[in-house]
Amino acid sequence: MKFFKIITSILLLASFSTYAQSNYQWVQMVANNQLSIRVVLLEDEQCPKVEVNNKPTLMTLRADKTANFPAVCELLVSRDTHSIKINQRALPTLPSRIDHVAILGDTGCRIKNGSVQACNDIEAWPFYELSASLAAKTADVVLHVGDYLYRESPCPKGNAGCKGSPSGYNWDTWNADWFAPANPLLQSAVMAFARGNHEDCNRAYNGWFRYLSPWQYQAEAQGNCTEMEKPYILTLKEVNYIVFDSSYGEDTSTSDMQLALYKTAIEQLQLDKNSTNILLTHRSMWTYNKIKSKYYYGNLTQQIAFKDLFPSKTLFVAGHAHYLQVLDMKTDYDQFVIGNGGTQLIEVGNTTQSSVDIDKHLANFVYSRSGFGYSVLSNIDKKFRFYNQSGTNIGECVWLPGRQASALKCK
Repeated sequence: MKFFKIITSILLLASFSTYAQSNYQWVQMVANNQLSIRVVLLEDEQCPKVEVNNKPTLMTLRADKTANFPAVCELLVSRDTHSIKINQRALPTLPSRIDHVAILGDTGCRIKNGSVQACNDIEAWPFYELSASLAAKTADVVLHVGDYLYRESPCPKGNAGCKGSPSGYNWDTWNADWFAPANPLLQSAVMAFARGNHEDCNRAYNGWFRYLSPWQYQAEAQGNCTEMEKPYILTLKEVNYIVFDSSYGEDTSTSDMQLALYKTAIEQLQLDKNSTNILLTHRSMWTYNKIKSKYYYGNLTQQIAFKDLFPSKTLFVAGHAHYLQVLDMKTDYDQFVIGNGGTQLIEVGNTTQSSVDIDKHLANFVYSRSGFGYSVLSNIDKKFRFYNQSGTNIGECVWLPGRQASALKCK
């Protein structure tokens, strides 16, 4: 095992130094029961042909090449497509039965002002290892809850931990923080992406709209940036996964306009009152942690706008807070926080606290775990299993939607 770890470290360090890669290609779920096949053109000038169910089809240009970004091609196909190939290389498709859904978030390497993560150290920033580990779990779908780009400031002079790292809102940074380390994931399963606050209209929105947004590409001019994209539903194993854009706004303040925007967006989905739902978003509606001298309770806009708005069998899954946490709420929607995918962590300890007052909202318990990792939901036994970056199981929670008392059991 030690020998394997050494060899893995050498290979990962080689990847850090170059970020070299051929055309990236992946398949992601989007609205209207469709899959979007995407290819970033790093080696070619023209969009490739795709064999869809053994029929050659030409991709179209999603976004043209610019000074800071390579072009990307796209082809929309039905979600029941069973075969996708580009240059004889098979891409993931959705199986007829969705048994395992993986979730991760907040994966980039933080370099911003005085907060500097050692991006060249696989222990300090383990996303390469985590990505390979999760790919080996062979999930049917991988869901990312947002925040892909964290290298916003240049690496400080003389800092060996991030020496050679790109920075800013450009392709080199997107490649270093997301595409190069995530490539094993992109080849292993169909993806779905939520937008994080790091991809809002003041930050890395340009790469988000070009490459990962589920909607038609929009021009990159600041004036054309959409503050909040429409939510949409992915139905997997009789569960509605509602992908919601919570990138816009603040956590501790809100406005009547934003409250109305959130509420109207969900009402327009016309959810069946008996449906089972998982809201996949970036900002956590609920969380519980003390940062310096102040408690952090989650996102105020969601707490107000979403009160009693969803069917009772609804679970919230988010990131934004850089740890793993599960909150079993007494009268509010239960919450999973999975924001420990690689970026600089916030310490929460390994605890289970009972009867927790969260700003006058009671949690039956708050289950917290420190360390990097991700989760895989099994639709067979309804268990969320938690893994560290190397794939070792560190805990689990079973979700029992519709149960009158506590709907979550964790250990």
